Amino acid sequence: MHTLTLSLRRFSRHLAFSLLCCSPALAQTSAPEPGQKTVYLHSVLGVSAPGLSALNTELTKAGFLALPEQYLVRGAGFTTLFPRIRLATLFNFSSYSTTRTEQGRSSWTRASTAGTSLGLIVRNREQFQLIPYAGLVFSWFGARLSDVAPASNTFAGYLVGPTNQIHVARNQFMGNLGLHVARPSLGSSPLARKLFVGARVGYFVPLTQPDWQTNGVSLSGGPRPNTQGAYLHLLLGSAL
Repeated sequence: MHTLTLSLRRFSRHLAFSLLCCSPALAQTSAPEPGQKTVYLHSVLGVSAPGLSALNTELTKAGFLALPEQYLVRGAGFTTLFPRIRLATLFNFSSYSTTRTEQGRSSWTRASTAGTSLGLIVRNREQFQLIPYAGLVFSWFGARLSDVAPASNTFAGYLVGPTNQIHVARNQFMGNLGLHVARPSLGSSPLARKLFVGARVGYFVPLTQPDWQTNGVSLSGGPRPNTQGAYLHLLLGSAL
């Protein structure tokens, strides 16, 4: 809970700073006109629920701490609308990370995705925007785990002592299926008409099943989790 609170505070400060920097430029430009190409830049805050049950089964068998099942997601992206041909492109980068410690054991997890999707503009009005989409992303996932405290608390002793940590990583391409819902206008003034809030709900589908890696060395076998899974992203941004 403490980690979630700190992440929310950092996101709020980042968002406030971004809007402050963009406000003068936004005030000097007009709101987007219906039918014209529009680019929206946005921040992302949400929740990810990867499918890590198979990985956690193997970790707990080996005495390691199981990884969490839900994560706070942060990121950014931009969406380009082409109303005349009823298509949209959606680029997004998102990341989640967390650290857990329990009874001398610890786990550190970090994952990111970056990619582009193509959407069909079903509805694009000032009050409501609806865009189902599908695309391709690349996923990075890594976990560092410790099952016991180090044998020595000195630097030299730790280097020569028995290994108490492992690191595994998995990178792969994934399909991205989702639905974008937004309100692209928050008022009648030119500035308010450029701002938008929205949400995206979707699911990442693994397209490849690569080997696990540790320090660049492949590990054959092992579980095949979905390291991204389902997600819900809340968006806040502005038309450029």
